[in-house]
Amino acid sequence: MENTQINLEQICMEIILYSGNARGFVLESMDYLKPRNEEKITELMTLAKNELNQAHQHQTALLTAEASGKGAQTSVLLIHAQDHLMTTITMRDLVEKLTEVL
Repeated sequence: MENTQINLEQICMEIILYSGNARGFVLESMDYLKPRNEEKITELMTLAKNELNQAHQHQTALLTAEASGKGAQTSVLLIHAQDHLMTTITMRDLVEKLTEVL
């Protein structure tokens, strides 16, 4: 059981790490919206996408474990990791829409 807890904590930290990296790239890309530097926005959003893919892979590992009956107890860390990921995805979606409008 303790091993499962360590793995859950590790996976949650990976989700937080990768989604945090992505959030940084998304926020930085917003600096280039007003000057309409599409090349820089695209570069940063690609970096964000790569980080979000990594976070999503870790999230999928949790979902797979849950589906196979090996899910772990919900924890504040897990909730935080999920919140971090989903907020970053929302920010990414918003920047993508703003890029279309500008």
